[in-house]
Amino acid sequence: MLSPPSRSALWLVRKAGLAALLVAAGLGVYAFRLAALDPVDFDLHRAESLHLLTGEQQHLQAALGVVQQRIASLETGLAAQKERLHTADRVSAALRAGDTWWRNAWEKMFGDAGQVRTKEERLDRLEKMKADATARAAELRTTIIRTGWERDGVEIDLGRVNRHLAAVERDRSKTLHYLALAWQRSRWYVIAALVLWFLTPVLWRRRRQPD
Repeated sequence: MLSPPSRSALWLVRKAGLAALLVAAGLGVYAFRLAALDPVDFDLHRAESLHLLTGEQQHLQAALGVVQQRIASLETGLAAQKERLHTADRVSAALRAGDTWWRNAWEKMFGDAGQVRTKEERLDRLEKMKADATARAAELRTTIIRTGWERDGVEIDLGRVNRHLAAVERDRSKTLHYLALAWQRSRWYVIAALVLWFLTPVLWRRRRQPD
């Protein structure tokens, strides 16, 4: 003769098994009904979704490639402006090497006027070159930041499309598709029914027990 704990365990196993069969049967019937009432052809809709998502994926991948090329070109331009600025600083330093106020005054009063004027003109051109390079570098940095935001947006859209495409690719079986849909629409009812299925007998027994 089975002990009370063993009978309880056996009762729970049988109860759980019967509940699983009922849930599976109910979901199967509901999934069949969903499939029968669905006006959309599953295979055709899946093929169309794959086609549209693949096209969108390719478009976004191409757009991302273009944006990345633009960023690379802008960064190359920024590096060139930095090199211009470095070159202008180096040449200016070389021209001003050994300069003192008294030496500059002597050369202006007694030195070669042509050489003095040429040096000043070169220094002026170098200062203009530095100003232009600094302004262009700042403009390029701003453009790189904005283009980076554009790249981030394209990457977010591409990630979303990739996730949707992967989900459609995984959803190959019509049967599993409608079973998943049936579970999604009825899961809270199923859970509530299972709770009642297991708790009602227990509560009934406790209620019938004498005080």
